[in-house]
Amino acid sequence: MLKNTIDSYGLIARLFHWIIFLMVIGVIMGGDIAADMPAGPGKAVILGLHKSFGFTILVLVVLRLLWRLTNPRPRDLGASRFQNKLGHAMHFFLYILLLSQPTIGILMSQAFGHPVYPFDLFEVPTFVNENIRLGKILLEIHETLWIVLAISVGIHAAAALKHHFIEKNRTLMRMIRGK
Repeated sequence: MLKNTIDSYGLIARLFHWIIFLMVIGVIMGGDIAADMPAGPGKAVILGLHKSFGFTILVLVVLRLLWRLTNPRPRDLGASRFQNKLGHAMHFFLYILLLSQPTIGILMSQAFGHPVYPFDLFEVPTFVNENIRLGKILLEIHETLWIVLAISVGIHAAAALKHHFIEKNRTLMRMIRGK
């Protein structure tokens, strides 16, 4: 089943979820590795991949949101109304982070005078001209947001495990198998 139902996540929603998750983990690792590398061609390759996958995450999150708007959302399985509202707030916060982090990364790169070429296929339109001061501010925001994103993903995963092992409901299994 491709589409969501009131009781399950469809294949497309699950693929968006897990592909974005894996890419976020990879981009965080790549960014961390690049930060510790000396300037040179190896670092340039890692940063190019970091930017390419970051841009891809941005596109996938937009597509995921469009998919979410056109599909029913499976009903909540949380133990309380408060818990369900907290889960919705976390999802909203994750979407904000997943949209803002790559956007800030693109703007930061452009502010430092480095255009973004996802997988060397095309150049992302320039939104800011070179401005080192702005680049440094955006770098600080980008470096802070990845930590917030990593913590938020950890909380999200912990909540899914709580649903599965403590509450013994199908929340996690719906995102893994759809049922």
